[in-house]
Amino acid sequence: MPGNVVLIGPMGSGKSSVGAALARRLSRPHVDTDHFFVARNGPIPRYFATHGEQAFRAEEERIVAVLLDAPRPSVISLGGGSVTSAATRSLLADHFVVLLDVTAAQAELRIGDAATRPVLTEGTQDPPIERWKRIYAEREPLYRQLADLVVSAEEASIEDRVDTIVEAMRKGRTEHK
Repeated sequence: MPGNVVLIGPMGSGKSSVGAALARRLSRPHVDTDHFFVARNGPIPRYFATHGEQAFRAEEERIVAVLLDAPRPSVISLGGGSVTSAATRSLLADHFVVLLDVTAAQAELRIGDAATRPVLTEGTQDPPIERWKRIYAEREPLYRQLADLVVSAEEASIEDRVDTIVEAMRKGRTEHK
C-alpha cells in the first residue's frame, strides 16, 4: 500500500468524513489540513479577515508540506483550494491522490449557509452555490490532473467510497503518475 493517501476535491465533497473513515479502515492517522490550520492559527474566517486569502494560502501550503513529510503514512484531507499552489501540486506527485468529486446540487446541500467558508462569501453578493460553481470550474482541471483515482460522492455511502479507495490501493493503481 502507498504511503500517504491524500484526499482532494471541492468544498462539500466529503474529504473530512471520508478521510476519517478511510484512516480508521487503514489504521492510520487522519489529518484534515483545515482543522490543523485552525489549531495553529485560530478560525479560518477570522484569519481571512485579518490577513487575507494570500496569507491563508501561504500558511496552508506550509502546513501541507509538513504533513506530507511526516514519517508515518497518513490519510490527509486537503482544503479545497490547496491545489492552487504549484508547490503543493509538486509535492503531491509522490502520494496517492484521490479526488472526491461532487455535483453542485450535492455540494449545495452540504455547504449550508457557508458562514465558515470565507472563500464563498468574501467580496461577492452571489449565493454561495454560485460562487462554488465558479471556483469548482477553475479548480476542476487541477483536481483531475493530480488524481490517481476519482471517487464520486454519488456512491451510496461514506463506506462505499472508502471501499472504492481501498480496492484501488490494493490493486496498485498508484502507477498512474
